[in-house]
Amino acid sequence: MKNRIFSCVMALCALLVAASAATAHEFIVKPVQLTAEKDAVIPFSVVSAHVFMISEEMEPIESVEVGLVQAGKKEAVKLTPNEPLMTLDGRIIPTKKGTAIVAGHRKGVIWTQTTSGWKQASKKGLKGVISSGKYEKFCKTLLTVGKGDDGWKTVLGDRLEIVPTTDPAQAKTGDELTFKVLFDGKPATPENVTATYDGFSMTPNTWAYMSEPYGNGMAKVKISHPGTWMVRVQHVVNKPTADYDKHVLRAVLIFKVQ
Repeated sequence: MKNRIFSCVMALCALLVAASAATAHEFIVKPVQLTAEKDAVIPFSVVSAHVFMISEEMEPIESVEVGLVQAGKKEAVKLTPNEPLMTLDGRIIPTKKGTAIVAGHRKGVIWTQTTSGWKQASKKGLKGVISSGKYEKFCKTLLTVGKGDDGWKTVLGDRLEIVPTTDPAQAKTGDELTFKVLFDGKPATPENVTATYDGFSMTPNTWAYMSEPYGNGMAKVKISHPGTWMVRVQHVVNKPTADYDKHVLRAVLIFKVQ
C-alpha cells in the first residue's frame, strides 16, 4: 500500500514538473544594454526563463519573431540559434535617437495535458485528454538611444500589450509606476500583475512584486531596486475550439531603472 501511495505521489510530481516546463517559462527579449548611442550595434538574446533572466530552453526559431521599432516603423531582425546558451540571438542597430522598442512575439503553441502526460499537440485525436491550451507570448523591451523621447508610449498592436503611462526610464527606486494593459486594443484586466528585476532571485518563478489590478486596464508596480525590470501580465480567453480549450496570452515589458 505504501509503495502504491509513493508511486502515485511521484507520478503527480512528475506531472506538475511537466506542466511547469510546458507553460510557466517567460518569453523575454534581452539586449546586452538598454541605453546606447545612435548607430551602435547591440546584441540581444531571446530568453525562455523560469529564473529571471537566465534562459533554460531555446524557443523554436520558426515560432519567434523579433523586430526593432523606431519612429513608429518596425524592421524585422534575423535570429540565430545559440544552443550552448539555449537562446536565439540577434543584433539591432538603432539609427534614430529617442526611445526604441525591441518587440518579440512567440507564436501560439498548443499543449495538451493527457492521462499519459503533456503533449505539444492539438487535443484532436488524443486519448485521455484532461485539458488543452494555446500559449502565446509577447515582449516589449524599451531602449533609450542617445536621449529618450515619448516612444515608450507607442502602442504596437500586439493582441496583449503593456503600455506605460509615464516614461519608465525616468523612474527611481521608490516610485510607483502605472501601466495600461490592452487586449485587442481595449483596456483589459489580467489575472494579476507580477514584476521583478534581473538578479532578484535564483529561485524559479519568484517575483519581487505582485498585485491584483484594480480595473479599467490599469496596473501599478512599486519599484524597489535599480536595474533591468520586467513587468508581466496574463490574460486567458476561455473559448474552446476543436484544437484547445483555452487561449493563454502573456505579455512582458522590459525597461531599465537607474
